[in-house]
Amino acid sequence: MPVPLLASGLELVDTPGVGGLVGGHAELALAALENADALVFVVDGSSELTRSELEFLGRATERTAETVFVLTKTDSYDAWPTVVERNRELLARHAPRHAGAPWFPVSNRARRDAVAAADSGELQEAAELLEESGFEPLEALLRRRIAARAAELRLANVVHVALATLAAPLAEQELRLRSLQQEPGLAAEVERAEEALRQLQPESAQWRRALTTGSRDLKNTLQLGFRRSLNDVRRVAEEKIATSEPGALAEEFPAELEAQVEAVWLQLDNAARRGLAALEERVRDECATVLDAGRTDGKDDGKGGGGRADGTGPGTELALVEDGAVIRAERGTLLPEMVRSTHRDGGPFGMLENVIPTVGTAATFGTVIGLLTSSVLLPAVASYAMLAVLTRRRRQRAELGRVRGDATRHLNRVLTELTTEIPAQITDHVDGLADRLGLALDRAIADERLRLERRLTEHRRNLAASAAELAAARDRTKRRIGTLTTLRDEGLALAHGLAATGRPDPDRS
Repeated sequence: MPVPLLASGLELVDTPGVGGLVGGHAELALAALENADALVFVVDGSSELTRSELEFLGRATERTAETVFVLTKTDSYDAWPTVVERNRELLARHAPRHAGAPWFPVSNRARRDAVAAADSGELQEAAELLEESGFEPLEALLRRRIAARAAELRLANVVHVALATLAAPLAEQELRLRSLQQEPGLAAEVERAEEALRQLQPESAQWRRALTTGSRDLKNTLQLGFRRSLNDVRRVAEEKIATSEPGALAEEFPAELEAQVEAVWLQLDNAARRGLAALEERVRDECATVLDAGRTDGKDDGKGGGGRADGTGPGTELALVEDGAVIRAERGTLLPEMVRSTHRDGGPFGMLENVIPTVGTAATFGTVIGLLTSSVLLPAVASYAMLAVLTRRRRQRAELGRVRGDATRHLNRVLTELTTEIPAQITDHVDGLADRLGLALDRAIADERLRLERRLTEHRRNLAASAAELAAARDRTKRRIGTLTTLRDEGLALAHGLAATGRPDPDRS
């Protein structure tokens, strides 16, 4: 949307049904928080935080570094300042991690009127209404504390990419200088690196075994987690079916079940991302362990693991986990709608079906009343009233049974759809990404072997070159190294400065 606040880099994700945080809505919001930098928690000024909201905030403690509270409808509830103070007390007792979070009381009505006044040219009135709305401080905080960080993160990513780009040519020039200086052990180092790479190529290589077993274990873990999540969905849904009134069940159940399913997808997607990242790291470590014996410069790369000193060993630049969802059923957005059955209780036969089973009880009740009162009219009235009450109760029970049956069948259809679609998706995605990782590493290993062969050829050529040729080449190489080193140091200083600006301010309120 063409909103300046969003153009600055901020992304807003609105989780549905936050009012009351019932059923799957709380789980959906918690799952969404795993991919969020901040939580904007919106309540109105009518009453204090509920127990379910406080429980949610307690569970959200470790999932976000930033929390902002917004209290709406200040124009409708004069006691909103008292509500805010009471909410602060409740947070301090039940969710102390959020006790110091800022509160922003706002009025959507005043904001809307301000926009209307500005459109009609009443700029002074628009400014007063905008100040009354309370939105300006909220937007300023979102822009300064959250959106500004997005800009910093983007710049930090650019610096990171630039430093990674500098690393390869700098390492290449340093190796060339060693060759031009005719270091006697360089050829042996390159040959050892080639031998280390050859050990990575057979089908029995350790990294291939790690990839196979790791992907199998990940699939089993995700499948088990998915089945457990479905069990939780069934438990919550069956409790809803057993305790809800017919009207509320018919209206609320499909939406709440859909929210629970969305939470399952988000949780599964988060677990898949973490698992795939861990698998990728494990496989790379296996490659690096072998490459460590053949490191070409004989120096530690400072990264705590093996591989080339320039950080460009096999698989370094792979990006297997994409921005989109990792696990998502092909038909996941087309879950079946709840089918509502009908019961024809009208007409003479329907009336007889509802009335006849209760006639005997109503007649007996009237007879008892007649014996107790010795009245003629009262037993007839009592019998009719009892007949009406029993008929209505019978209809209510029939309606409750019908709605519960509809909800139970809908639950079973949804769970059947999920158990049909999701497990196959887990297998396909994990296998596909494991195949991509294996192919990418194969290509990277082959490319590395070609680089090493070229380096060995160049070194042998330098050994046969004249002293004058070597001196001129050394001077050119040293100048290139100096330029690249200066750029690297400037980039590191900028990265350090960006990291410092992103640290939380301990003195902020």
